[in-house]
Amino acid sequence: MMVSVSLKAQQSAVTRKAILTSGLKLFAKYGFSTTSIDDIARAAGITKGAVYWHFVNKEELFQSILEEIRARWVETVQQPLSKETAPVSRLEALFDCYSKLFAEAPEICLFLQRILLEGHKEFSPQVGRVFAQTGRFIGKIIDDGKVQGVFRNDLDSMVTAHMTLGNLSGATQQSLANRSLTLTALLGEAKSMTMARISR
Repeated sequence: MMVSVSLKAQQSAVTRKAILTSGLKLFAKYGFSTTSIDDIARAAGITKGAVYWHFVNKEELFQSILEEIRARWVETVQQPLSKETAPVSRLEALFDCYSKLFAEAPEICLFLQRILLEGHKEFSPQVGRVFAQTGRFIGKIIDDGKVQGVFRNDLDSMVTAHMTLGNLSGATQQSLANRSLTLTALLGEAKSMTMARISR
């Protein structure tokens, strides 16, 4: 009996993961409004009822995907930055970690771009938390750099932090709009421009 319950739990977890993965890819490609539960079920290879067993509606599924992205963002982008001690190295690592995230899971970056472009107000708080958390993190790096004398003292740390996030977003949009431009090259240029602007 215990084995049966454990197996069902494992199968349920696998199904839930398949729904989240398919939902992420479809939302990233087609947007929230255009993607239906039927589309997600078909992509995941399960029934529509199975989707509703795990999620009350499309909104709840979407919010669960956002939470998964937040956790992945922290793991892939923010945590590695904490291992660096020098402010310059930490800020440069931000661009490298973002590039790594895009290489490993491009649908995450595309998903965030899609949501920002579509401007769904009902999901703005969740998306905002991802960027606000990272913004504060970058702001702390800027503050540390100012104290250590490697970044300009006249910088507004939070404005600079959000401009840096804007550079990441802009590079992603450019790579999507012009396939001849690689995100790696665009992020490299954005990193050089950012460091040149803020360094003393």
